[in-house]
Amino acid sequence: MKENNKGSSVDISLVLGYIATKDLQTTEKKVAVLAKLGFSNSDMAKICATNAKVIRTLKSKVKKAE
Repeated sequence: MKENNKGSSVDISLVLGYIATKDLQTTEKKVAVLAKLGFSNSDMAKICATNAKVIRTLKSKVKKAE
C-alpha cells in the first residue's frame, strides 16, 4: 500500500517494519524479526539500511542458530 504525499511515495509496510525493529540493537536481530513477519530481502535491506547480500547472509546465520 503506497500513499502519495507531495510527490513522494511511502510504503506503509516498510514504515511498520522499521517501527517493529527500531529498538533492536543489531541488524541480525532485526533480520530475524522481519523474516518472521514475511518481509522480502530487498525490503529488509531498505529497513536496515544495508543491501540484500548482507540480508541473505544474516538470514542464513539466523536460520542456522534456530
